[in-house]
Amino acid sequence: MGAESYELLVSLCTPEKPTSKTFLELTKILENYLQPKPSELAERFKFRQRKQRDGESISEYVTDLKKMSKTCEFGSWLQESLRDQFVCGISSETIRQRLFAESKLDFGKAYQLAVSMEAAEKDAASVDVHPKISGDSSASTNCYAMVSTRRTGRAIGCDGERRAGSKGEVRMRGRASRIAAATPTGPRVSTSVLDDRRRHQRECRACGNAHDVVTCKFARYVCRVCNKQGHLQRMCPYLAGQHSLNVVQSETDSLLNSEGSDEFQIL
Repeated sequence: MGAESYELLVSLCTPEKPTSKTFLELTKILENYLQPKPSELAERFKFRQRKQRDGESISEYVTDLKKMSKTCEFGSWLQESLRDQFVCGISSETIRQRLFAESKLDFGKAYQLAVSMEAAEKDAASVDVHPKISGDSSASTNCYAMVSTRRTGRAIGCDGERRAGSKGEVRMRGRASRIAAATPTGPRVSTSVLDDRRRHQRECRACGNAHDVVTCKFARYVCRVCNKQGHLQRMCPYLAGQHSLNVVQSETDSLLNSEGSDEFQIL
């Protein structure tokens, strides 16, 4: 023992001399001075304030709780104290709710269940559940538009192919380009403007297309507006200037692809 240590021991033993005490008594005196016993109440307060930190695993959290409990003097209440603080201080709300649902939960069971759930959460997070989708094929595959008429419905694919199982289906390959070319993108055009454009193309007075009325298959159809034979509704003088190009084009498309439909009367 050095001079400084002996001088400290003499001061601690005063008024008695160190030589009057046994080795065990001297060791206890030095231990109480150098490592004083912490306050039980203060240690328990620290224990109750211990929460699982961000990034800290459950195993690390439990290890530190056990270390802190050594100076708390819980005695026979040690396991219950560890269980209570472990459940209350765990950071995962999901795991805590699961532990609350358990009946007769002891510390060992709570720890094993929490570790298992923690591992399951990590495994689930590492699995990519959203496969990558190519941008070239995401919008073009399985794209269908519904084309409706007054009495039939047809499901037509974006590529112009018909969908099986629909009543009154027609082959629509190449129809998209013709509809796009005929549909105006600006303000609606009246029927009279359309008629002026088609007169230069020897328009048929029965259907309005550019061909001779003698060869027109609609020459025998009866107009649903005036009930007169020889023209379709779109060519009826009573409707001139009243309907937009969209209505006229819709009727023409329906007729051209539904020859023999019961929508028209043939004498």
